[in-house]
Amino acid sequence: MLLPKIRNLSLLLGAVLAVAATAARAEDPVRIGGTGNYGPVLPVAAAQELKIFDKLGVNVVFTTFASGAASMEGLAAKEVDIINFFPPGLALATRGGVKATVVGAGTLTPRGWHIMVKTDSPLKNVKDLAGKKIGTSSAGSTTDFFALWAGSQSGGSVTRIPVGGPGLIPNMLSGNVDAIIAYPPLSYNLMIKKDGRSIVDFGKEMPINLPDVWVASEQMIEKRPEQLRKALTGIYSAVVYMQAHPEWSIDFIAKKTGMDKAIATEEYNNTIKGLSPDGMLKEEWVKESLKLGELAGMKEIPPAASMFTTKFVPVKPITP
Repeated sequence: MLLPKIRNLSLLLGAVLAVAATAARAEDPVRIGGTGNYGPVLPVAAAQELKIFDKLGVNVVFTTFASGAASMEGLAAKEVDIINFFPPGLALATRGGVKATVVGAGTLTPRGWHIMVKTDSPLKNVKDLAGKKIGTSSAGSTTDFFALWAGSQSGGSVTRIPVGGPGLIPNMLSGNVDAIIAYPPLSYNLMIKKDGRSIVDFGKEMPINLPDVWVASEQMIEKRPEQLRKALTGIYSAVVYMQAHPEWSIDFIAKKTGMDKAIATEEYNNTIKGLSPDGMLKEEWVKESLKLGELAGMKEIPPAASMFTTKFVPVKPITP
């Protein structure tokens, strides 16, 4: 009689341990990575400020990286689970063996992205860039691919110089490079302070090409889909809240980033208001984005359909 009781006790203990293990996994943090003060990434901080992730029952930990390419390296090293990046950069990473997929759209067009030069520069338009040096944040970053596009439009060739995100403005002002690929809020800062001027507004010159998207590791998608869904719901819920509350959003941006109120206002009007409210993705948008990879001479680019999933979008936002 004792043996069956022991066996039943073992089964009970096994079930308890299994439930405990499942609960522990559910409580594991969702690690999000991106460039901290980059506009499309700010909704993560806003969701934390508004306690949206808490309301959804998901623990989010944010890690800031110097660039999108650095974020991709973090994802490849399994330091983070979700990052803000760019489809051509992801295509490059997947060719190197990284297993990750686009799970949501950020901005559809590159709002606030410009090719910028010093105020007294003789360069007037994209054609003037032929033979010139363009500063980018890093090789394989969105700025790098946009510099390639600039070269293709110039009618000649350009030299891309990676100087790091913080080095873009100093290298332009010192004359080490002739122009830079400026992303928001760097572009707003330069224009408002009149330290630089735009010769190309990517938001007007480019079609929908998803300059930033949310990318998740294959492990996150397959093993923790509900946690991923909650994290994305938190991000897009923050986007919707920010778009509906300009005064709160501008104050939050200024406080979070240390920007002047004028720059924070530009960030809101040009970047935050242009963010996707639900993350919806379309294959033609991904195809357009991957064309920039072709400019880089990338071979065997994965099919657009294999680069993204609509399993988690459109997101139904919640209120804080």
